[in-house]
Amino acid sequence: MRRFFPVILASGAALVALATIGIYFYERPTSLRVAVPRGSEYQKLLSALNQEFIHGHADIRFKIVPTTGEHAAAKAIEDRNVDLAVVRSDISMPTNAQTALILAHYSAVILAPPHATFTNFSELSGKRIAVIETETSDDANRNLLATIESQYSLAPDSIKRVATSVSELPRLLQAGEIDAVFTFGLFDAPHIADAVSAVSNDGTSAGAPVFVPIREAKAIAEKLPGLEQNEILRGAFGGSPSRPAENIETIGATVRLVADNDLDSSTVGEVTRLILANRAAAAATTPVANHIEAPSTDKGEVLPTHPGAAAFLDGEEQSFFDKYSDLIYIGAMVGSILVSGFATLASRMAVSGYARFDRLMEEALTILKAGREAGDLETLAKLEIQIDAILTRSLAAGEMPKLDGHQLAGLTLAVQQARLAIADRRSELNTRPTSPTNNILSIR
Repeated sequence: MRRFFPVILASGAALVALATIGIYFYERPTSLRVAVPRGSEYQKLLSALNQEFIHGHADIRFKIVPTTGEHAAAKAIEDRNVDLAVVRSDISMPTNAQTALILAHYSAVILAPPHATFTNFSELSGKRIAVIETETSDDANRNLLATIESQYSLAPDSIKRVATSVSELPRLLQAGEIDAVFTFGLFDAPHIADAVSAVSNDGTSAGAPVFVPIREAKAIAEKLPGLEQNEILRGAFGGSPSRPAENIETIGATVRLVADNDLDSSTVGEVTRLILANRAAAAATTPVANHIEAPSTDKGEVLPTHPGAAAFLDGEEQSFFDKYSDLIYIGAMVGSILVSGFATLASRMAVSGYARFDRLMEEALTILKAGREAGDLETLAKLEIQIDAILTRSLAAGEMPKLDGHQLAGLTLAVQQARLAIADRRSELNTRPTSPTNNILSIR
């Protein structure tokens, strides 16, 4: 048994080490790669949220992966180079990812100078439209404008597009080079507010701009699942009179945080929970956080919600024991079997050790008897070697289990008596008188 003690000790130390390593990796925050357009408000938002996670010692960390634009962010998660991505729903949505959260609702805002008389998008045929592009939109806004054109069966060249920035609008308006402005984004986004301001005073007249409605927005949204029918609410851009003076129908899309379908559902649920819990704190530095909202968890949604996010939002997320109850049960069974096996093995080794002790006692007593009856010194020498072997085997660490006081006393007494018997017999043989016959033979 003693021989196996170091093995058992080493096994126990290994189990403790494995448990420690397992706890370390279990408690270690999960780092998730997130693709987001470089320089966008959402890059700032995710960085602010990550700081809140760090301060709150949360189990999730974001590793920001900046991309060249919104198309590139969608492509990054489609290629599985990232775990999460910020995408626009009117851009080709990745087929291997689902929604974790809706970050914002974007709306198309089409403006014309105060003197214009447009009452629907179709009346822009043959006109020149300035398409406001941002650093992250790539060609997405121009593609959206083309989608709206197709609804009205307008020829591709019927509307002349002028790609520009907000800073160029005053010059274009004063020069009469454009008839309307197409913008897309949050209704309170700075570039839309600046566009409304520029169009309100185009250099030739001043007043509330004309907001051009898209009256067939619902029909467009029915055809294309990435789009939605929106309204620009009366007074959304302030002013007196209100800008706009009434609700304006328009088309919109959502900006979504999507998660790879292969990402663990509990991880996605935790991401959803943490973002919703920390959005108010993040809004102090990045106001876009105020627009974050939970997606619909209806089963029939065209843009489905990730199962992990849906489980959290519906209050159906699994606890640790729900997830691993089977594993814990099986582990307990296996552990019980192993413990029983070790106990049986130890018991058998102990029984085997005591059997060896009994054999040694029997051998010692046999030597004791043989020592008293030995007829010559050579036999006694052999018996003495045997008793030394018994002593050596009884003291060997792995030969037998630890002896109790009675056993040790019994074996010690047997060895001592055997030695005394050998010594007494040797003395008798050495002092035995020489026979007469031998003396006569000796004289001859």
